[in-house]
Amino acid sequence: MTALLILNYDVTDPERLDTYRAAATPVLLGPDAGELLASTDRTVHLPEVGPTPGGSHTVVLRFRDAEHAYAVYTSARYQELLEQRLAATVPVSAMIVPELADE
Repeated sequence: MTALLILNYDVTDPERLDTYRAAATPVLLGPDAGELLASTDRTVHLPEVGPTPGGSHTVVLRFRDAEHAYAVYTSARYQELLEQRLAATVPVSAMIVPELADE
C-alpha cells in the first residue's frame, strides 16, 4: 500500500531552502525513494483548522509504503539535510499517510 509524506511550512529563508532542495532531491526522489506529487507555495487552508493557519508551502511525496517513507525520512543521509529545511522554514505539520489500496 503506497503512502504519502506531506510537509507543510512557511518559508523564512528562500535561499537556504533552495540549497536544501538541491541536496535533498536525490535523497527523497532517487531511484529507491519517493515520487513528487505536489510542491506549491499557494496552499489554501480551510476554516475548520481553527484560528492558527497552516503554512503557505506544501510538499506531497508518494512512497511505495509507509515503512519506506519513514525509513527515507529518518535515514542518516536525510537527517543531515533536514536541519537545513528546519532552519529555512517554520514547520507547521509533517505526516505520513498510508493510501487506501485500489478496490
